Amino acid sequence: MDGITELACFLRKNRDLSIENSLRLIECTLAPLLAFSGPVIIWPEKEFKQLFVRCNKEAWQMSPNTSTALFTFPKDQGGLQIKMPRAIICSAVWGHLTHCCQFDDGTKQLAEITYKDALEKHGCLEMEDLQFEAEFLAWDQASQNSIVFACQLTSTLGIRVNWDPFNPDWIASAANINLAQAMINTQHLVHIHYKNEQK
Repeated sequence: MDGITELACFLRKNRDLSIENSLRLIECTLAPLLAFSGPVIIWPEKEFKQLFVRCNKEAWQMSPNTSTALFTFPKDQGGLQIKMPRAIICSAVWGHLTHCCQFDDGTKQLAEITYKDALEKHGCLEMEDLQFEAEFLAWDQASQNSIVFACQLTSTLGIRVNWDPFNPDWIASAANINLAQAMINTQHLVHIHYKNEQK
């Protein structure tokens, strides 16, 4: 929060910056800050949204009383159509979860425990059910579990995600040792690239 506050103050004091440069500053600092910290920091929704909008108003050199709708309306309807904090964090959280589930390591096991905990706690059978349940949770409640938080973000943005990363029948769910044994049993050819040469 301090970083966003500092940026808003900086933009307020430095009116000699062009609008283009102010917007570039926001693009290079604010969005990455939210994207990087989104999966790990529980942001207070109301406060960070207000600061985010305040930074954009300062960058555009608008009055603090300017309607926030101007920023969210589509460009073809006269708005600025900026990517709001919820959308930035949503993209970051889902990217984080996808990365955690890619490899057969500790992060995948932790993600699976978190996923099963979320399903059990909210009485759901699959991700789609969880998204419907998460839509009605408060921000603070949803952010206690990263899977629930991701579902709440997509639901409130009107997005539905069809994802089943821990399905035991998927090849991605198989342990590396089991995949290796299956390849040996089927005498599967393995091509190895070493120093740009195929062996």
